[in-house]
Amino acid sequence: MMAKKNPKVAVLMATYNGKQYLSGQGDSILQQVDVDLTLFVSDDHSTDGTLEYLKQLAESDSRVVVLPKVARRGSAGKNFYRLICDVDISSFDYIAFSDQDDIWNLDKLSRHINLIQAENAECVSSNVMAFWSDGSQKLICKSQPQRSHDFIFEAAGPGCSFIMTPWLVTKLRQEIQSLYSPAKNVVMHDWLTYAICRAHKRRWVIDPIPSLMYRQHANNMIGANSGLKAIVNRFHKINDGWYRDEVSKICDVAVRINPDPKLIKLSGLLKARTFLSELQLLPYVFEGRRKLIDRIVLGSTFLLFVF
Repeated sequence: MMAKKNPKVAVLMATYNGKQYLSGQGDSILQQVDVDLTLFVSDDHSTDGTLEYLKQLAESDSRVVVLPKVARRGSAGKNFYRLICDVDISSFDYIAFSDQDDIWNLDKLSRHINLIQAENAECVSSNVMAFWSDGSQKLICKSQPQRSHDFIFEAAGPGCSFIMTPWLVTKLRQEIQSLYSPAKNVVMHDWLTYAICRAHKRRWVIDPIPSLMYRQHANNMIGANSGLKAIVNRFHKINDGWYRDEVSKICDVAVRINPDPKLIKLSGLLKARTFLSELQLLPYVFEGRRKLIDRIVLGSTFLLFVF
């Protein structure tokens, strides 16, 4: 009897000045069990020796592929978009995102592949365990029940927890490369990925079991996003217009994929910015976020006309 082949996984890692963390993260990826993986890395013009470290790693381990240097992307999201568009995924069974500074559970990929197969899903993401340099830890829970329009107003969780089918990554690539889609201008690649999957009405599973240690430091784009400080930060992002602009772009991407009347109406309301349109946004609160506190925050911004 022939031994069962391990699934082939492409891990897409975006790096920028992360040399001090790469050894731990790289080991936790390359030691993943029951998978045949290749780690593709795009470095965004690091100045701390990251690229040199990666090239040495690639020389010592054939599973590591460092993409050629291109023009500076300037953000993690755009660096991930480069990976999504430039890496040939045709020979892989699954694709995962990776940050440069976390520590993965050694069965992260294999366990989530089993979940994808069992649930007939296009992606599995998970809760994560945030950790700080002082040794403190906190569970970041993203596995509340999904709601009908949560993908318009939030991501499924950190992209570093995602493992996806080639179908989903292909759809993601098509949107990013389309001249007619605002997808390439969405800041957060993980939010965009979730929205595209859900707009296509495909299944997405959020695993309640943490799959990685999620490092927290000053350079995090979003970070753990929990507690009173996070709520205050969310109000600031809403009040300065950043969040609304992102929601509007995500909604427009979703409408391109699925011209559902509710989504079309929401897209119009987001652009109107009138007293009446703000009031008409209120019904979307109930299906717009997974956590109750987030629904309260979102509803408050509509009522206070600061969204």
